[in-house]
Amino acid sequence: MEISIDIGDISKFVGRYSLGRDNGNGSLHFLRIKVPAGQIDSERLRRVAELSREYGRGYAEITDRQSIQLHWIDPEKSLEIFGKLYEIGYFTDMCGQGFSGACFGDVRNIIACPLSGKINDFDVAEHAIRLTDFFTGNPDYLDLPRKFKIAFSGCGGDCVRLGINDLGMFGIENNGERGFVPFVGGSIGASHPGPTLAKSLGVFVPESKTFEFVKAVVEIHRDHSSRESKAKARFKNLVSEWGLDRLREEIESRVGPLERIDVAAPAQCDHNGSGVQINGLHYYTLPVLGGVLSADKLEFIAEMADKHADGEVRLTPEQNVTFVDVSDVERLKNDLSKKFYLKEGRLYYSSIACASNFCGRTSEPHAKELLERLVEVCERKGVKDLRIHISGCRNACGCHHVGEIGLVGRPVRTENGVVQGYDLLAGGDFASLRMAKVVKEGLHGDELVREFERLLEEMRNGA
Repeated sequence: MEISIDIGDISKFVGRYSLGRDNGNGSLHFLRIKVPAGQIDSERLRRVAELSREYGRGYAEITDRQSIQLHWIDPEKSLEIFGKLYEIGYFTDMCGQGFSGACFGDVRNIIACPLSGKINDFDVAEHAIRLTDFFTGNPDYLDLPRKFKIAFSGCGGDCVRLGINDLGMFGIENNGERGFVPFVGGSIGASHPGPTLAKSLGVFVPESKTFEFVKAVVEIHRDHSSRESKAKARFKNLVSEWGLDRLREEIESRVGPLERIDVAAPAQCDHNGSGVQINGLHYYTLPVLGGVLSADKLEFIAEMADKHADGEVRLTPEQNVTFVDVSDVERLKNDLSKKFYLKEGRLYYSSIACASNFCGRTSEPHAKELLERLVEVCERKGVKDLRIHISGCRNACGCHHVGEIGLVGRPVRTENGVVQGYDLLAGGDFASLRMAKVVKEGLHGDELVREFERLLEEMRNGA
């Protein structure tokens, strides 16, 4: 069915929709659909599946920012797609790869604990959804120096990787009052000053001040982050240049004084498997290695959400799908096993690989292909509790710096010419804000697999 769009209606798309650039696997453009706080009902999930089938070859990816990404998008049909997204109330990230300078950055999809409001009554997702709605399409925030990433956790742990966000809001209760301890300046991409883990700002933000506080931090990024070059335009550069004391002073000049507080980095919390909610029902997280789903599987997930739960699922920052308000987890798992290979362990729930087969930054093996091969190695050796993070390049879309084992792609010159290789890293942990260290550089082919196996043995033996 063709959609007719009046030229006067195009204004409602401005600042709310964008296509990103691909350069691989036959795709030239992608579409990244914002799913605020990762919460999506079954009807919207079916509509996204329809878009995937009609415009994206029936393929979709859950991203590590709780969004859904489609590829092979024909730009000539973009207004049709935008119109359909507008009908269901969804927008996209404003992808800025086409701009060489520091400009046209936006607030990306704001992520939240997938079990927000389900395992306790601190529903931090409400803040993520309200703020996403405020920033999306708002002309005052469409020309940030670079993109800005925000995460909320209220479950008592770190299930959203607070340390690698520009602003991570860790929910706590302080003297009987709920609020947040902010972590600022995280980003593990290659931009200046290099991979950086967020630091606690050392203040308590009461829940009533959350909107005002987040808005002020984004405005400081907008008004003061470097526009000298794209490489220096991330918020982490400003935090490094100013230091925490000056940043606190600037924030308090806008929102008023904030109580000082000393809170350690929260422990890692993944919400894998199943558990009991505060209402007596259950949740179950379906592992989706690499976040890759077909349109058929998206529709199947929607069907399962209607049959076994309340018709809603939550996308997770580890590219999985969480069912909430489930009455019988075993019946749900039995039905899911008809379409999915259900596995337990961090290897399946927490391993991440970027879509390097689409961005054109790697040749074979691409990040997701390599992840599948290394998972097979782990299965052969009986290893299940391990997080592998793979990035195709130093932009770190696969968060390789914070994986227990990380790999980052690079070209390697051999006797037979240049081939796809990877650097191997170990020891990363986003919960304790620890970066992985390089074990070996420029590995490729069977040599890469051998070194990976050797590292596995060392880790198992406690070396």
